Amino acid sequence: MKIAIASDFHLGFNEDAFEQARRCLRSACESTDFVLLAGDLFDSRVPKQETIHDSVKLYKEFSEKLKSSKIILKEAVGNSEKELQASPLLGIYGTHERRAKGLSNIIQILNDAGLMVNVHARKILVEKISSGKRERVCVQGMGGVPEEMAAQAIGLLSPHPVEGFFNIFVFHQSVRELIPQDENALCMADLPKGFDLYVNGHIHWRQELKEAGKTLIIPGSTVVTQMKKNEANPKGYYVYDTDKRAAEFMEIQTRPFSFKELEFSGAKPSEVEAASREFLDTTAAENPDEAPLVKLKLKGTLAKGLPASSVDATKLEKEYAGRLLLSVEKQLGTLEIKEKIELLRKIREEKTGAKEMGLAILKKLVAENGADKTLGITTEELFELLSQEEVDLAIERLLAGQKTA
Repeated sequence: MKIAIASDFHLGFNEDAFEQARRCLRSACESTDFVLLAGDLFDSRVPKQETIHDSVKLYKEFSEKLKSSKIILKEAVGNSEKELQASPLLGIYGTHERRAKGLSNIIQILNDAGLMVNVHARKILVEKISSGKRERVCVQGMGGVPEEMAAQAIGLLSPHPVEGFFNIFVFHQSVRELIPQDENALCMADLPKGFDLYVNGHIHWRQELKEAGKTLIIPGSTVVTQMKKNEANPKGYYVYDTDKRAAEFMEIQTRPFSFKELEFSGAKPSEVEAASREFLDTTAAENPDEAPLVKLKLKGTLAKGLPASSVDATKLEKEYAGRLLLSVEKQLGTLEIKEKIELLRKIREEKTGAKEMGLAILKKLVAENGADKTLGITTEELFELLSQEEVDLAIERLLAGQKTA
């Protein structure tokens, strides 16, 4: 059986997200038996109605194409099997779609609408009979959870491979072997044992990893969202052949993306701008048909006494507007200033966005006051309820926790 494996469409992020997801699904549906999507299909926990509308049309289009394949879908519950009347488009929710307990996420909605099969905490059996040959795949999954809870969540789900099937476990987390600076990330050894293939989303650059006797495939994102160096690599999806037990990466057409670091020592602002323009002019000339994404990082020091503000990054961005989708990052100045910039960069990478930083602060305050074990609700659930203005529900959950404490 041939399985298309994709992830991180981030629908709603920008206009590229939908078009590149469509290219991915169009290609995948032409050459595979079913599609497995590893989370963060949307960019927001509560997508705009326009995003939901466009996504329904997108998934409906390719769900109908996949229904023509000779695939039977079932769900294994205990010792029984229940046939599913759905298309073989399987997926989980990621960190961007995850919501507090009791609140519906967009992947659950698509499942109930018959446009996708939500694999979280389920055993989905995929069967195909062709030329007298019967092929069977079992997919089990875990949607995105807070990194510090991932190993515990896997233990609670307790997924086990099903005998007689090619077994896949799909999840959406950081992986310590690839992101060693994340101390809370899962290790390969934490993943459930005995599966033939492990599939992960969340990480935006494609990877194939064999560790602790496990084979892991990470398809990466189909759209550039972070403008990091790794995202300059080709984007697309994997096709996994269960007979050959081999994966092939299939590239899709995306908006060009260039990442460039220019480093200076004791430079004048005119020298920095001249070197920047040389690179930017070349990049624009190489992409005359479509404005490429460009991340330009300016590093090092300026001539003595010159502040970083003497290099006007905003002027460069405006100058190339229309020809380039340009973002300029400055790390210029004295050693002391450079150290401060590096600290801010690390904070930004570790806590992306105001909501994430707010959650981190709330967790710290709750833990310092010893309330993390008596709330009756996780700190993340409390924060999510408050951020969605579900104040009454938050109070109800807190009071319920006090009664049982």
